[in-house]
Amino acid sequence: LKGLNDEITRLSTTLGTSSKELLGVTRILAQAGLQAGEVKTALEALAKTTLAATFEDINKTAEGAVAILAQFGQGVGALERQLGAINAVAGQFAVESGDLIGAIRRTGGVFKAAGGSLEEFLGLFTSIRATTRESAETIAPGLRTIFTRIQRRGTIDFLKQFNIDLVD
Repeated sequence: LKGLNDEITRLSTTLGTSSKELLGVTRILAQAGLQAGEVKTALEALAKTTLAATFEDINKTAEGAVAILAQFGQGVGALERQLGAINAVAGQFAVESGDLIGAIRRTGGVFKAAGGSLEEFLGLFTSIRATTRESAETIAPGLRTIFTRIQRRGTIDFLKQFNIDLVD
């Protein structure tokens, strides 16, 4: 606990992030089952998002980080790079980081199960969002339905009739 307290103090003074917000994020990460060392690593990555204009709420970002960790399984060491990818996409395209995080929370797991990566998911979601201007709440369930159905044995067999191989 002393180490986490020191880390919160360091991050709040060096990055100007609210120590109260960081404490709340620590609770979210601990409830997700992260160990103290992992919490410290994730906490630093999340604290840096407060400096980026594309991220709005560190608590929602923390919930998204938990989803990223659970669904894409690259560990807390990759979290800063993954959040950086979300920031870069939100900064360059017509999509908000909150929408990306919401979509990851709703659809990321089934997309990963279908063989996709976080970066591919960000690209797909951003493309759909930019084209349709639909909300994350609309796009994510549609993608979840599509990716669930294309993994069904019946769908795979049906599409093979048309020389479409989904498992290749």
